[in-house]
Amino acid sequence: MPVAGLLAYGATAQLSPGAQLASAVLASGIAFASHGGKTAIRAAITPSPEPLSNIGLSLSEDALAIGLVWFATRHPYAAAVIVVILLVCLIFVVRMISKSLRALFRGAQAQWQRLQVGGSGASD
Repeated sequence: MPVAGLLAYGATAQLSPGAQLASAVLASGIAFASHGGKTAIRAAITPSPEPLSNIGLSLSEDALAIGLVWFATRHPYAAAVIVVILLVCLIFVVRMISKSLRALFRGAQAQWQRLQVGGSGASD
């Protein structure tokens, strides 16, 4: 993520220092969101026992990264729109994953409490 900020800062050398700093912060934020979302999606997919989803996800990530970089060199404004759309989709996916994880842990906590209550009453 720091590299994204430095790259954006260097790429906008013709702008004012304030605009350079703003672009560096924006690039760092986008990099943070994309890497964080990728990690969340990877954490949701990886525990599955079958290898096809993991292989498919890895190949899709690679193809998307290479394709988007190529597309950005030919059509930068269209690539920027695609990045914004992907970030919005990523926000929704991460929210769904976090909600499902919270529900999972609430269920586990409730089951743990039932076991503790049941276990303490049986020892009397």
